[in-house]
Amino acid sequence: MLKNSIPHKSIFWILLILGAITFPTYTQAQLADFGLLREPPVEKLTASGYLSVDKVQPGSQFQIAVVVEIAEGWHVNANPAGEGLIGTEILFPDTPHLAFGEAVYPKGEVLKLGSIGEAPVYHDTITIGIQADLSQNAPIEPVALDMQLRYQACNDDQCLLPETLAFTVPIEIVGIEEAIQRTHEGVFANIEFGAPPSSGSDEGTLASALSGGRVWLALLLVFAGGILTSLTPCVYPLIPITVSIFGANESAGLFKSFLLSVVYVLGIVVTYSILGVAVASTGAVFGQIMANPWVVGFISLILVSLGLSMFGVFEIRLPYAVQNRLNTVGGTGFAGAFAMGTVAGVIAAPCTGPALAVVLTYIATTGSLFLGFWLMFTYALGMGLLFIGIGTFSGLLSALPRSGGWMYVLENIFGIAIITMALYFLKDVFPPLQEVLQNSVPFFAVAGGLLLIGLWLGKLTQRFSGISRRVQFQKACGLLLAILGVYMFVGGIQEPAGPHLDWIYDETEGLEIAKREDKLIMLDFYAAWCVACKELDHKTYADRAVAAKLDNYVNVKLDFTRSSETTEALTAKYQIPGLPVVIFMDAEGKVLKRFTGFVGPEEMLSILNDLENNIGEP
Repeated sequence: MLKNSIPHKSIFWILLILGAITFPTYTQAQLADFGLLREPPVEKLTASGYLSVDKVQPGSQFQIAVVVEIAEGWHVNANPAGEGLIGTEILFPDTPHLAFGEAVYPKGEVLKLGSIGEAPVYHDTITIGIQADLSQNAPIEPVALDMQLRYQACNDDQCLLPETLAFTVPIEIVGIEEAIQRTHEGVFANIEFGAPPSSGSDEGTLASALSGGRVWLALLLVFAGGILTSLTPCVYPLIPITVSIFGANESAGLFKSFLLSVVYVLGIVVTYSILGVAVASTGAVFGQIMANPWVVGFISLILVSLGLSMFGVFEIRLPYAVQNRLNTVGGTGFAGAFAMGTVAGVIAAPCTGPALAVVLTYIATTGSLFLGFWLMFTYALGMGLLFIGIGTFSGLLSALPRSGGWMYVLENIFGIAIITMALYFLKDVFPPLQEVLQNSVPFFAVAGGLLLIGLWLGKLTQRFSGISRRVQFQKACGLLLAILGVYMFVGGIQEPAGPHLDWIYDETEGLEIAKREDKLIMLDFYAAWCVACKELDHKTYADRAVAAKLDNYVNVKLDFTRSSETTEALTAKYQIPGLPVVIFMDAEGKVLKRFTGFVGPEEMLSILNDLENNIGEP
């Protein structure tokens, strides 16, 4: 054996190197099939998620932006994709308490591809927008939103198989008391969001405008909302009051009537603005001020006094010195119009709750009281347009011929209307006035009889001043009967006539029954001062088809007439800024649907059908 022979290990390594050099190419390809000699994969995409706000509160809407970075030399199919291609798509997780709208994809760049012709693609960097809606009963805790991006990457030579990229978007859910700040505004600037996911209502559009920073659009929407609110039954009680104030004005003239009407509306505007900011700052229910007996009593006293002055019992005049001072700035009528406008603003406050739910929530959650004030101001101005028109042309009534007792007839009719409204408001804090009301033909027949007798005895062509004591007594009895008849008719109409639902008046009990019997539950938040709530009872729940559907639900009616610890807790839990609010939940307490304001029987049936189609018969 040679002493200097080559070691066995050296021989092995020489043979391995020679074999690798001399192996044919196809042999290397076979090794690659077994995972050997394979190059590491190239990262073709990265995805990051951003929120439009730093924190999210239960019951709020927000946006998500997904920024996708595409590696150089690669592109992915756009959404929508070309024919036969797989488009880039966001896959949403099934997350409790969170609803997503349709994703907003950017427009793709059309490229000419050799194998398929022209097709829209994405390259470099794209941003995808998503509307999101967090439910009212979402827990206060951080949430990790696990999302996925499905795509098919291609380069100039080949298209790879479709892949799915997972990424996480952290969400911090906080309470209503914490302030919210806009974030990543540059990322969201070029995303054109459509309607929010919850519904196509004006409230959703308003929330989108506010969260998107389009203040001008928000002001326009609340102005239009004010106009629409002025056409609802909720503001009907203000119409006879407005007509009475301006129709009996001694000063004829279109221009002065217009100015008085504007001042009257400014009183409403100032009241709304102050009440709106105060309510949003304290978290109370807008309109609940009308549940305070002292407030209702004060307003009713003013209305009764105004009505008695219409009858000629006495004259409402300011002190001589104050009157002279006011005459130098336009007359006593302007101060009186403004004062009555502030009172009218309090009376109409319950009307505004549903329409202003988003505005009040926005004020409370952002702390932007300045913007909140002007949103309320604009809303009240829109609602006041109707009263400017009524007041302007009601003032022309004083220019009608004054022969005989024509003007006395108008003043007496206005007085009856105003005192009737005082009784109408008092019934919410004085139960006997509410208990006598019925919605039946015999009841309305009695009301009509009292009205006719009252008008016959009421001596409408005369005022109290200047007539004998005997005639004054007869006139007083007649006016009292007429007021009672009108009140019975107006109040009776508001009472439901038809099927009555089997209501439960405790939230905890209702949730327990729903869970025990595995039924859907309907929570109806109402108040005695809420006219739209009564509209729901009178028109919607009394409909036979709606009542038949709701018989299969656990129906819970929660009274918000007066503020208490219970109502405060429910307000915080379900985020109730105004009434009426109706919430549908499953047996586990998960919110399925929520709406504010009045909906008619047909719309309610549509809501119930959608609920049952989505989750099965209750």
